Amino acid sequence: MNRCVLGGWGILFIIALLLVSWSHPVISHSATRTITSQTRTKPRAHPSKRTAIPTLFMHGFGGNASGTSNLIDSAQAAGYATRTLLVTVSAHGKLSWHGSWPPKTKHPEIQIVFQANRNRNYAQDARWLKKIIVALQTTYQIKSFNYVGHSMGNTDIMAYETIYGQKKQLPQLRKYVAIAPPMEGNIHMYPWTINLTLNANGRPNRFTPEYRRLVNGRRNLPKNQLRILSLYGNLDDGTRTDGTISIASAQSLRYLVANHVKSFKEVAFHGENAQHRALTRRNPDVVSAMEKFLW
Repeated sequence: MNRCVLGGWGILFIIALLLVSWSHPVISHSATRTITSQTRTKPRAHPSKRTAIPTLFMHGFGGNASGTSNLIDSAQAAGYATRTLLVTVSAHGKLSWHGSWPPKTKHPEIQIVFQANRNRNYAQDARWLKKIIVALQTTYQIKSFNYVGHSMGNTDIMAYETIYGQKKQLPQLRKYVAIAPPMEGNIHMYPWTINLTLNANGRPNRFTPEYRRLVNGRRNLPKNQLRILSLYGNLDDGTRTDGTISIASAQSLRYLVANHVKSFKEVAFHGENAQHRALTRRNPDVVSAMEKFLW
């Protein structure tokens, strides 16, 4: 009789344990650690501030990390710089940070990816860039930065500079590599830009609404501070384009920044590897020009 009672209590005890385990599922601490170490809402800080100037890389319209990875990895392989951080910006402007920036890194490269990569609200993009730059300033005490933009990434940084360029409390842009800058948009959105012409001063004979806003805001560009290298493509097929933007659209950057920058240089690339996407993905001459200019 006692054995039966004990057996019954044992069964009840086992059932109770099962109910507790079902109501409190076991958390995999190793999985939690993995996610936390890879994705953060703030950049990972190290004890000392950074003296090296970081270079920010920004993709173009509809792009992602693949738009700038070749530039970043090629520079690292050649010993010019080191890939450090990746910051992803959600469609709502939330920043997610990956990687780390060790204190003694000489030429840190920071990759930016916008998940809302088809956004044409350049003022919004500028606010997101500001959010990234302020986060780097807060965490690493940066005072300056360089920037490499492809396609729409150039419109974004120029929107940033025409809005925030005079705010000296922010880190200052020093060197800027513009790759295929669509200052007057692309030939799909504005087909007339194929026939766009520039006068002797580089002024386009017609402005897109976006370009006009940039020109109207150029008084905010820092004076005699910024060095720019502009790289654009020509397929040499008679269209005077890289397949996406016209040469004149790219060359309109000069007029936008005229009398404001410390130096401005343009380099044209020709042939198959001068195609819009190929410029950053498979053109070693573009990589070489970027490396020599920045470092």
